[in-house]
Amino acid sequence: MSPTISPEEAKRLAAGPLGQVMSKFPLRFAKAVLFGDLPAARAPVRINNGTASLVDLGNGPLAITCLHVIDSFRERVQKGRPTLFQIGNCRLDPVKQLVSESEQLDLAVIRVTDEQAKEITGDDEIGACFFKPVSWPPEAVSQGEFIAFGGFPGQWRTQIDVDALEFGTYSNGASGVTSVSDTYFVSQFEREYWVKSFDNTGIDHLADVGGLSGGPAFVQRGLRFDFVGVIYQFSSDYELLYLRHSRLIRADGQINH
Repeated sequence: MSPTISPEEAKRLAAGPLGQVMSKFPLRFAKAVLFGDLPAARAPVRINNGTASLVDLGNGPLAITCLHVIDSFRERVQKGRPTLFQIGNCRLDPVKQLVSESEQLDLAVIRVTDEQAKEITGDDEIGACFFKPVSWPPEAVSQGEFIAFGGFPGQWRTQIDVDALEFGTYSNGASGVTSVSDTYFVSQFEREYWVKSFDNTGIDHLADVGGLSGGPAFVQRGLRFDFVGVIYQFSSDYELLYLRHSRLIRADGQINH
């Protein structure tokens, strides 16, 4: 049994290479989802964004996000507004490629072709690949475990050209699970204990993490990481992050209601 380390030692490790690895890990399997107006030079455009979890559960690449993201896209289309939808640099119609959706769970699973998967991942370190679990479904997450999660807050989205956006990333390498139910679990932000693994500014003042919806969460178990959850809601009043159990999604992409 390894000796218990002091809080000071834990913070030192979190601020070093270990903390960087844990914080970067979920971002390898996450990509920004953007939807809204087509680019226009003469008028301001309205763009919203979320996050997609990139996974392959044994039956090909899937992009998992929240249904409220898809519903916002649908609403724009139904109103006849010219609308784009992209996962990273890959433009697609998510409705035509939906495998399953759940209004109750606020989840949507999109089937991605091999060609689209290559376009989504590209050469970037972020969203570099689709997570392939050793087995599926994973063990249920438990209270007291620590999750690593990440995504793309809308607050940090920057328009750098008429047709170009830059997405800042937000991740946490060890956020404690404070409660668990049959369909979701919760992690409460405890900022007073946070340690920065990267020399970024503004993290402490990020009150709204809107845009993380659909982002993945992982738990390190021995020598492997398990994909355990999908972010779907954040309570800014109590700083509670709500996540759906990923095990509610079957290997074929169908959602267990």
